[in-house]
Formats: sequence, C-alpha cells, structure tokens
Amino acid sequence: MHIILAVLGLLGGGLFWWYRLKILNEAAGDVLDGAGRLRGYFRRRKIRLQAEHSPLTAIEDPVLAAATLIFAIIAEDTLITDGHFDAVRSVVLHISSPKKADEAMIYAKWAFSQVGDTATVIEKTSPFLRQQLNELEKCELIDMVGAAAAAVPVSHHYGQRVRKLKQRLGLQVD
Repeated sequence: MHIILAVLGLLGGGLFWWYRLKILNEAAGDVLDGAGRLRGYFRRRKIRLQAEHSPLTAIEDPVLAAATLIFAIIAEDTLITDGHFDAVRSVVLHISSPKKADEAMIYAKWAFSQVGDTATVIEKTSPFLRQQLNELEKCELIDMVGAAAAAVPVSHHYGQRVRKLKQRLGLQVD
C-alpha cells in the first residue's frame, strides 16, 4: 500500500510541477507578445509621425524629390494646369524612365497638394537632395527648374524660390 501511495505522491507532484511549468510558459508567452506589440506600436508611431509631419519626409528617391521640388516651384500661386505637369514631366524624363517620371509626377502632385507651401517643400527636400546629389547634379537640378519654368507662367516668387533652393543645396547664390 505504501508503494501505491508513493507512486500516487510522485504522480501528483509531477502533475503539480507540470501544471506550474505550463502556467509559467503561458506567462512568458504573454510577456513576449506584449513586447512584440509594444515594439510594433513604436514602429507604427514613428511612421505615423513621419507621415503626419509631411509626405516630404517619406521621400527616399532623388527623382521623386526633384519632381516634387520642381513642381512646387513652378506651380506656386498659379492655377495648376496640364502644362505644369507636362513641363515637369519633360525635364524629369531626362533623368529617369517614362514610367518612373509618371510615378514621380503623381507623387509630386499629391505631396504638393498635401503641403501646399513651396518654402516648406524646399526646406524638407533640399537636405535630402544636398546629400544625394553631387555638385554637377545640383546645377543640373537648377537648370531643370529653369527649363520647366520657361514652359509655363510662374509666380512672382520664382526668383526668390530658386535663390533659396541654391542656398539650401550649398550652391553659390547669384
């Protein structure tokens, strides 16, 4: 009889510790799930803050940045027409494929409509372009702005915006 009691005692003790380990495993899983949710929350928060701040901070392609910048400068304080799109698209085609130029124009139109201020577009995109472009490419960007502006009527702020862009890109201002 005492052997049966010992076996039942061992079996009961084993079941008790098995149950305890099962509960601990579930608790550890809950902690890991919580840590994963917290990490996801912070990632989503970072992306949300970037998107709320400006669609310009999400730009990671120099072609998109250049198209947005050119479009913002030539479309400031004017009624936006198809001529503006065609002018920017024609200069962007010199540095990219037709498909990428179309994508850049769609993004440029959307980003400028979200921001609505040319000075902000210059402030947000020029550090990225300054880092990504060499001196020759920066001068070509200024020439692209001029070529696009020659194709459409521009605002009276055009010269001021180009000077500000040159300054922000680190070029010599006239």
